[in-house]
Amino acid sequence: MKSGQGDTGNRLFREMEAALMERMLPFADEVYGEDAIDQALLLFLDDEGAIEFDAADPLNPFFLPWFLFNWVIEPTDVRPIPEAPVNKTIAETFLERNEASLSADTIALIKASNRRPLSFFEILDTVPGKSLQLHDLLQDTKLEVEDDSASISLHKGDIIIGSIMGEMNGKLRPLAIGPFSLEASDRAEVIELKAEILANSGEKAITEVTLHQQEAFVLGLYLDILDAMLDEQDDEVLKH
Repeated sequence: MKSGQGDTGNRLFREMEAALMERMLPFADEVYGEDAIDQALLLFLDDEGAIEFDAADPLNPFFLPWFLFNWVIEPTDVRPIPEAPVNKTIAETFLERNEASLSADTIALIKASNRRPLSFFEILDTVPGKSLQLHDLLQDTKLEVEDDSASISLHKGDIIIGSIMGEMNGKLRPLAIGPFSLEASDRAEVIELKAEILANSGEKAITEVTLHQQEAFVLGLYLDILDAMLDEQDDEVLKH
């Protein structure tokens, strides 16, 4: 590959991804109801209070892909509007209703992004602006993903939460990464969660199916650690 071709490919991919998100968000309002995003955010944050989506929230690059590609309305849930689809991600419904007008690349992007599980990853190495080498701490697998953004700021030993797209054109890319990386010392809590999941499931290894089933606990651990980290930072500010 000639110098610059990879950068151009990544830029075009990001543009296609951004264009898809821009189409899917108003589609979600129309088909699932304007309150759907607030309902999904409550579930995402495991909060029972009144929450309204804030377009400026730093969690959005992590939350929005989950909203579009993972969130579903269960049959027992209260629907934002009566006709909102049940047991279908927004992406699945969008594809079902628009496939004839979508490009082959866009269809492939939707399929590669849909229902991808969350996990914790340790950064093994980075090539800034190009790629990340990751160790999936829950599935105990190693992988390399193309990335021209997070790879600039992340460092070896950092712990992140995120989801990885299915393979497209022989390449793996992150779908979503939590906006705040965790410290290497938080690795122990992730390993403890892994042990609990294995003990409760009776399985010898954690699979993608298991990760989907345990999503609330994976996400909950990240948010708990993040809350504690931000509280600690606030305390340090108050001391000064």
